[in-house]
Amino acid sequence: MSQSYSSNCFSTANVIETDMQNVENNFDALRSLFSGSSAPTSPDAGQLWYDTGSSSVKIRYNSSWVEWWDMDGQCVAAGKVKTDSLAAGLLSTDSTGRSKMANGFIKSSHVEDVDVTKITNLNKSVVLITNPVRRDEYGVAQPAIGGSTGSTAQTFVSRIYIPNSGATKLRGSFMGGINGKNMVVKVTVGTCTVEMASFPRTSTYVDSSTYIDVTAFLGTVQSLSFGGDYVPGYLTGYFLYLTT
Repeated sequence: MSQSYSSNCFSTANVIETDMQNVENNFDALRSLFSGSSAPTSPDAGQLWYDTGSSSVKIRYNSSWVEWWDMDGQCVAAGKVKTDSLAAGLLSTDSTGRSKMANGFIKSSHVEDVDVTKITNLNKSVVLITNPVRRDEYGVAQPAIGGSTGSTAQTFVSRIYIPNSGATKLRGSFMGGINGKNMVVKVTVGTCTVEMASFPRTSTYVDSSTYIDVTAFLGTVQSLSFGGDYVPGYLTGYFLYLTT
C-alpha cells in the first residue's frame, strides 16, 4: 500500500494528471493507514500508521510513534491500559478476570460486600458445641443421656448459636455404650429433627451421615435438644459441627 501523501494536490500551475495521481495516492495511504514495515515520512501529529513489521497500529504523538493496538492479539498494546482507563467493575469474576489483578492490591473498600458464602477454597467447618466423655472419680463414664435400664424419647434441652460461617449442614459425632440392642439418637435444632446416630450393638461411636440444614437459622440462637431410643444404653459424649 502507498505511504505517499501530498498536501499539494491542486494548483493552476500543476499538471492535472499529477494532481489526480497525488489524490489517488492520498486516498490509498489513508485507506490503508499508511501501512508498511517502515514509518511514513513527514508524519503529522495524530497520524495513524499500520506497522506491518510488528502487526500493530501506531499513532503519532510528541514526535514519536506510540503503539496502541496489537493486531495479532486483537487487543490494546501491552502496557498501554492504565488503571484510570478501567471502568468500575470491568474485570469479570471468573478466573480470566481474577488473573488480571495484581496480588496484594485488593483493598478492604472493594470487599466490604463479600461474605464467607462467596469465598471458595476456604475451610468453613465450625465446631459448635462439644460434650466430651465425663468420668466419675472411679473412671466410669457418666452418661449425658440414657442409662443402664434404657429409656425411650429421653430429651436433653439446651441452646445453640448458629454462626454464618458459609457452612449450612449441621452434623454430629456421638459416643456411647449399649447392651444388646441398637440405640438411636435424634437431634432437634429449632423445629427440625433428624435421626443422626444409630449405634449398632458393638459400636462405641458414630459419625452422622445425615444432617440438619440450618440455612434458615444462620446468625440466630436456636433451641437444641437430644432424644431417641436408649434401650438400654447411654450417650456419653457428642460433638456438633457445621460443614459444607
